Amino acid sequence: MTAKVIVVTNQKGGCGKTTLTMNLAATLGLKNKVLVVDGDPQGSATRWAASSSDDKPFPASVMGLANAGDKVHREIKKYLNDYEYIVIDCPPAVENPFTGSALMIADLALIPIVPSPTDLWSAIGIQKLINNVMVMNENLQTRLVANMCQGNISISKEALVLIEEFEFPKTKTDIYQRTAYRQAAAFGGSVHDLDNAKAKDELKSLVKEIRAILV
Repeated sequence: MTAKVIVVTNQKGGCGKTTLTMNLAATLGLKNKVLVVDGDPQGSATRWAASSSDDKPFPASVMGLANAGDKVHREIKKYLNDYEYIVIDCPPAVENPFTGSALMIADLALIPIVPSPTDLWSAIGIQKLINNVMVMNENLQTRLVANMCQGNISISKEALVLIEEFEFPKTKTDIYQRTAYRQAAAFGGSVHDLDNAKAKDELKSLVKEIRAILV
């Protein structure tokens, strides 16, 4: 079985990209063999997994490949038969050759966006890059994920209008800003290790959507 490759990318930092990557990988890891590829020079995903205890290691393998640059697709191909899912945390810069290379072999690109006008405006660049890659990777699918949504406030009308201007659809599942996500990073785990039913449910819902897309 060949791994399904999921790229998590946005040109803007602070959109919760690594947090989404790690909790997504951990949720997939409940039932599947998962590899996280850390493409961020800051190594946040690698440090996250390293923070876990020896008694309860992070439920996915993590590999740092930030220095592979435009050859990262070649490196990832070596592991396609060893895992069921490979989740790639890209650097927060469209210009970085890593992102374009990772998208070349991706089945799905997830773009986490904070639903505010300024964050949405800054995400336009990644849309252009993905469209360029789709000329060569015709099977690449893309979804926007509304991330770090505030409390019980639904996405603002202004933000929804901007989201509709993107060529890519948004997932039905939105991810909210919860203390559980910060706590999970602190001890190198995921929301599934914590007593937060809402966080667990939204991750499981997102994974269910992703599995349906990748069938």
